[in-house]
Amino acid sequence: MQVILGAGKEGKVPAARTAAALVDARRADEPLHSSPGDTRRETPKLDAITLRIATCADLTETLPSLLGELLREWMELLNQQVAGTQACSRPVESCVLHRGVDQQRHEVIAPTGLALPAKTRQTLQEIVSQIAHDAHASRQPLPVSGKPHGVLIALTHTTDRQATGDDWLWLGEPAAAALESGHASAAIDALSRGLALHQQQQARHAEASKAAVAQALKDERRHLAAELHDTLAQELSYLQMQSARLTRAARHAPQEVQALAEDVHTQARRALRQTRELINGAHATWGDAPLACVLDNLVEEFETRSGMVFELDNRIQALHLPDAQALQVMFIVREAMTNSVRHARATHLRLQLLYQSSGPHQSSGPQPAERVLLTIEDNGCGFDPADIAPAHFGLGIMQDRARQLGADFAITQPRHGGTRVTLSWERHDT
Repeated sequence: MQVILGAGKEGKVPAARTAAALVDARRADEPLHSSPGDTRRETPKLDAITLRIATCADLTETLPSLLGELLREWMELLNQQVAGTQACSRPVESCVLHRGVDQQRHEVIAPTGLALPAKTRQTLQEIVSQIAHDAHASRQPLPVSGKPHGVLIALTHTTDRQATGDDWLWLGEPAAAALESGHASAAIDALSRGLALHQQQQARHAEASKAAVAQALKDERRHLAAELHDTLAQELSYLQMQSARLTRAARHAPQEVQALAEDVHTQARRALRQTRELINGAHATWGDAPLACVLDNLVEEFETRSGMVFELDNRIQALHLPDAQALQVMFIVREAMTNSVRHARATHLRLQLLYQSSGPHQSSGPQPAERVLLTIEDNGCGFDPADIAPAHFGLGIMQDRARQLGADFAITQPRHGGTRVTLSWERHDT
């Protein structure tokens, strides 16, 4: 079996252009074998084939019939070129091997009415899988020994495979003998154009669907936040005020009643606080923004409501986290900053974000960064976490959020005074 590579189409097409306009643009490209006289009269029909492929919803439903049409025309052309006694009437094996951007393995799409043997399908998939990873595969023919016999034609340019997928056309003998005709090469070009445009159309649809889903989720979260604010948050706020009154009224009551009143007040405060965090989190979405934007927003928020000096030492400019993880980090940092403002009597707070390595490094080169370290440190009066009263549950919430992140969380007191909160988690670069 011989591999013939070519018929690739380069470049991406702007999203605003329609499939028909794309066909007109790509028709200006020269076919594999330049034969203007043979192909000019076929242009409308080939354009129709390109459009059918480009606009179809499912290639496995559209390609089989089109391949059948192309094969019948090629065999008629071949039979016209040979003596009647040599004309071929047996079915010709052929298929398209298609791999989308998100697919790991090529899919074999055969013409209507042709059932390729399982061994042939497997062999072709293995061959194409090997060739697709060869950087030189688009520059010169590569001989492939063994069966099945025929030719394999690259329908996707090597430089486009990462963006548009990977497509190949296999023609069994004797259909391969008709490849030198202008009609065959023009038909292959039409097939190549259609597949490239189909991949681009699918990519745009997927991107549009992803954006629509993201926007719908954002709108739903904001709607729920508004509902929480207007209903549950208001009720919990009233409950907190009343439980505070109950606590004061129970000062001279038996110890058991005092403890019960204090517990009710604590739980009311906890519920109100968590509800407010849910409301704030429902409005917090960063998309592709890095974690640095989350920290910048927090510093800006606290600068407007506090006289403290806030410093951000960000040594990771492009650390991206999913919204759910970024939200947990934001809540932890906000809690630490709130404690500094309310309780530490601090005048300065420093946020630092950097990579850190863990464990010994054997080589002589720079040590690889394996974890992300976030530090919040103030110059306040400091405190011993062991002395925190049970009613102050902010520390426990921060610890719970760190566990959800799979992060290490610690509160320490530096020798020069103040409080240091550290959060570190494993680095996952994509």
